[in-house]
Amino acid sequence: MSSPVAIVAVLLAAGAVSWIFRVAPIALLPAARLPASARRLLDHAAPAAIAAMVGAGIAGGAALSELGLRVPVLLGAVVAAMIAWRRRGLVLPVVAGLAVAVALAAL
Repeated sequence: MSSPVAIVAVLLAAGAVSWIFRVAPIALLPAARLPASARRLLDHAAPAAIAAMVGAGIAGGAALSELGLRVPVLLGAVVAAMIAWRRRGLVLPVVAGLAVAVALAAL
C-alpha cells in the first residue's frame, strides 16, 4: 500500500500536468493569432462545455437508475431551456428550472 504522501504527490503531479495541457495552448497561441474561423469556433467552446456538464448531470448516470426519479430534473431542464431560449441571461432560467425540479420532487 502506498503512503499518503506518495498518493498526494501523484495527485498533485497529475493536476499539474492537466493544468499545463489546458493552459499551454492559450499561453502559446493567443486568440488574436488564430484564423477567424478558429476564433468563431472558440466562441462556442464555453457553452458547449456547460451543455456537456448539464447533460451529464441531467442524465444522472448510475445514481438515478430509475426513470421516474429523473422526471422532475428533466422537466426542470425543459422549463429552463424554454426560458433561456426566449430571454437572455442565466439567472432566471436556472432559478425557474430549479424551482420546477424541486417542486415536482417534493410531490
